[in-house]
Amino acid sequence: MTKSAPDITPATLEALIDTLPMQVWQMSYSCIYGRVNAAHAEFLGKKREEIERQPIESVLTQPEAAVAITQIRNTFETRCPSENEIWRTDSCGKKCLLRVIMTPTLNAAGIVQFLSCTAEDITERWEAEQEILLCRDRIDEQTAQKFGESADELWGAVSSLVHMAQTQDANASLHLKRLRESCRVVASVLSFNSVYSHSVSYDFIHMLQQACLLHDIGKASIPDSILLKPGKLTREEFDEVKKHTLIGAETIEQMLPQLQNCRIHQMAIDIALSHHERWDGKGYPNGLKGDEIPLSAQIVAVCDVYDALRSERPYKPALSHEDSMLEMRRECGTQFNPALCDAFFHCAEEIRHIYEMG
Repeated sequence: MTKSAPDITPATLEALIDTLPMQVWQMSYSCIYGRVNAAHAEFLGKKREEIERQPIESVLTQPEAAVAITQIRNTFETRCPSENEIWRTDSCGKKCLLRVIMTPTLNAAGIVQFLSCTAEDITERWEAEQEILLCRDRIDEQTAQKFGESADELWGAVSSLVHMAQTQDANASLHLKRLRESCRVVASVLSFNSVYSHSVSYDFIHMLQQACLLHDIGKASIPDSILLKPGKLTREEFDEVKKHTLIGAETIEQMLPQLQNCRIHQMAIDIALSHHERWDGKGYPNGLKGDEIPLSAQIVAVCDVYDALRSERPYKPALSHEDSMLEMRRECGTQFNPALCDAFFHCAEEIRHIYEMG
């Protein structure tokens, strides 16, 4: 006589899920948490009652929640399972790379009721892969050492220039500080879930924070009578201002010619040359269009324009955060890359905080 299989009650199933080492949770289309298992609650450093039936924005940080909401909505709309590798912050503040799988649960009518989500921590594997890639790049230890020394020279020069700006103009110093932080935040959002995720690595963000400091180095060659003019510039004066992009790129290129094949050196040149190009091709100096513009320069352009809108100038008053965001939205798809606009708007409150904290 064969024995029948034991009945699996909902309580038994929930207890079983609680023993799993991987994180498990449910999510609604409104991005409200359903049930969560012990592993997910532990990762977040919260009690279940602090997570279940709560909106995801109150559980995750703003940039991480923004990325998660996009993934959740996409999975609901396609009704197909999705798999993404995303960075999340654990209860100790450590960044972890998770492989997140979201599986739609459909009713008899084929309507998605909720998503069953699981996450596996693959940080150690990713770190091992990065170490392997790093080892492959260490073909010649002596060359690597010389490269490091040259890079130190370059960023020693950057530090000197930034210090000069701090000494001569407090507003310029604050602008560089805000720009550096804003670029970091926007690039971090892009790295999570965008068409540029494969391009925006930790190294890219680190280099961007350094290279953006030289974006306006060419303005040192433009007369103050033009830069500080309170009224509208003449065509000839504006043509003179435009030259700061070419002068800046040339200056950086000549600073350390031995770094011509260095990525951070090239990024600094790209930013200085192209941060006034426009998505629609109507910018300067080369009229580049769309992704002809280096991504680093696109990110700097978005952050730089916001900061300019918020700042008082001899020819204009400072705008509020809300008015500045309205101006930015008007330029989405014309002056700015729509994907970068999405990333910028996702972290709008953090950008506001960076500006207001100075």
